[in-house]
Amino acid sequence: MDTNLQVRTVMGGADLQVRKLEKVFASFDTDADGVIDLLDFTGMAQTYCDAYGIAPRTERWRKIHGCALVMWRAVEQRTGTLNPAKLTKQDWVSWMGSNEYADFVMRAAIPFSMAAFSIADADNDGRCDVDEMMAAQRRSGMSEEEVRRSFDLLDSDGDGYVTAENFAQALDEFYFSDDPDAPGNSIAGDL
Repeated sequence: MDTNLQVRTVMGGADLQVRKLEKVFASFDTDADGVIDLLDFTGMAQTYCDAYGIAPRTERWRKIHGCALVMWRAVEQRTGTLNPAKLTKQDWVSWMGSNEYADFVMRAAIPFSMAAFSIADADNDGRCDVDEMMAAQRRSGMSEEEVRRSFDLLDSDGDGYVTAENFAQALDEFYFSDDPDAPGNSIAGDL
C-alpha cells in the first residue's frame, strides 16, 4: 500500500467521497449524538470485542482499543482542543482531501479496521468468511444484505473468503478512490 501522503490525497468535494465519509461518520458516531468523541471510539472498539467474544485486557482487546486511541488522538489534533474534543459531520467531511486527512486514514483509520479484521479472523489464517465478517458489521449498522453484497465484492476470487490483503485494498479504495465501481466502496454498506 502506498504511504506517500502527497499521492494518497483525494479530490476534495467529490460526491462519492462525501457519501462515503458520511457513511463512515455514522458508524464512528456510536452513540448517534451527531459528533465523534472519545466515547465513540472506545465504544466502537468495544463493539468489535463484544461481537467476537474478546475478553477485556487480553492482547487482542488491547490492540483494538489502542488503535481506537490513536484515532481519537488524531481527532484531538484536528479539533485543536483536548477537553472536550468533538468532531461534527461537517468538520469530518471538510477534512477530506487534505494531507492531514490522508495521514489520519493511513496511520489511524486503516490500522483500526485491520485490527478489527484480525479480531474477526479467530483462527489467524489471514482471512474471514462471511459469517466472521457479519458479526461486527451488523452491530455497526449494516444490514445482512449489505454485508453479503460487500463480502461478495471483496471476495475477488470467489473462494468464500476475504483475505487481509483484499480487506486492506478495500479500505484504501474506500478512503481514497473516486472510482464508483471500486469494490471497496461497499465496505461500510450501501452508499
